[in-house]
Amino acid sequence: MPASLHYAPAKGWMNDPNGAVHWQGRHHLFYQYNPDGTEFSNQHWGHASSPDLLTWTEHEVALFPGPAETAPYDATACFSGCAVEHDGGVSILYTGVLGDAQLPCLARAADDGLSGFVKDAANPLLPAPPAADITEFRDHSVWREDGRWRMLVAGARHEHGGSLFALSSADLRAWDYDGVLVDRAASGVPGAVWECPDHFTSGDAAAVLVSVIHEDGENGPDVWWMTGSAAGDGFDVRESGVVDVGDRFYAPQSYWASDGRRIQFGWIRTHQDPAGLDGSAVGFMSLPRELSVRGGRLYSEPAAELASLRRTATPVQPTGATRFERARPTGELVLDAVTADGTRRVTLRSPGGAETSVDLTDFTGRGGELRLFWDAGIIEVYRGGLAGTWSDLRVEEVAQLRLDGAPGSAATGRAEIWELARPERESGPAAGAGPGIEPHGRTSSPA
Repeated sequence: MPASLHYAPAKGWMNDPNGAVHWQGRHHLFYQYNPDGTEFSNQHWGHASSPDLLTWTEHEVALFPGPAETAPYDATACFSGCAVEHDGGVSILYTGVLGDAQLPCLARAADDGLSGFVKDAANPLLPAPPAADITEFRDHSVWREDGRWRMLVAGARHEHGGSLFALSSADLRAWDYDGVLVDRAASGVPGAVWECPDHFTSGDAAAVLVSVIHEDGENGPDVWWMTGSAAGDGFDVRESGVVDVGDRFYAPQSYWASDGRRIQFGWIRTHQDPAGLDGSAVGFMSLPRELSVRGGRLYSEPAAELASLRRTATPVQPTGATRFERARPTGELVLDAVTADGTRRVTLRSPGGAETSVDLTDFTGRGGELRLFWDAGIIEVYRGGLAGTWSDLRVEEVAQLRLDGAPGSAATGRAEIWELARPERESGPAAGAGPGIEPHGRTSSPA
């Protein structure tokens, strides 16, 4: 049974969210996409949109590599990037790939439906990485500040590891290199390489998120946040921490909704799942999250729209097993603060006997209620601004849920399970079926 709360294309490989933007009443989500297979290769930009963050329409491919004759700078792949509102429309900054070369590129939405993009004649915007010691240089976060465009590109430097590079521009085309914004040594955030930067401001604090490729032999969380403020040409990191304590979440991107909320999606790496390569599509998007900065710390919470899916709540015992009369592909477990602090593990069991467990130790003592969503084998947990994402796609439906307390604890609080509505996926053009849009408005098939 396919997931219904988490977006996935009908077929192909999907990874990083790209170009996320709220435009003319719809949330537009682009993503790294291989329409021709279920492996990381042949990267296009797929496209889906939604009026409410719940019901998604899959559209035709929006950005194609090449063709080599007119767009050689991205003939190998169109890697990750972001979207900005610009001159009454939407433009995207993305990484064009030609062999080993990865350079920033610009394209403009061809229409208000964002159905495709016209590549800029100035591409690539830089002829090479802007400093000799840069060893990796890709992915983009762009915003407007003090009358200029600001851009962060992620990557690495020789003998310095993970780094973020700052650039600025008057017109999105000609970019000045402003130096290293922050790196591993200055921030304490690990990583041989940083990827997928995401920058936003909340109140008087700036937040920067990076995804981490670890050093050989190094393990740990893969997505980190930093908060602080500009300090000369750099970034003064005051606090840092882990965005998601699970083992599936990567490459998140966030954007402003029209109501002022900062909405985030991340890639759920289900290809690492024991059953994650089955079926016609590989990879899922996370649930929509709302981001904020409080007391210098990043908070991640489920988007408010998810509460509208609640139908019927069933109280359950704060410890022990609950069996359902019929297996549920989706649901939400809610524990009050007392029960959450006394619960160390949740185990979900399928009708066929497959089990998956989530250790809740990282959420102990964070305050407030704990919310756990399951959706056809994907699990997301939220409490006190912290999130965690896991998956076991063998557990497509849940027939039994068990809560285990900490040794010696006697949970006495409230626990309940909500039955959730399953949003219908709106039919739309088949992904990969439509033409790409070349510079000057000509159309072509994928390279």
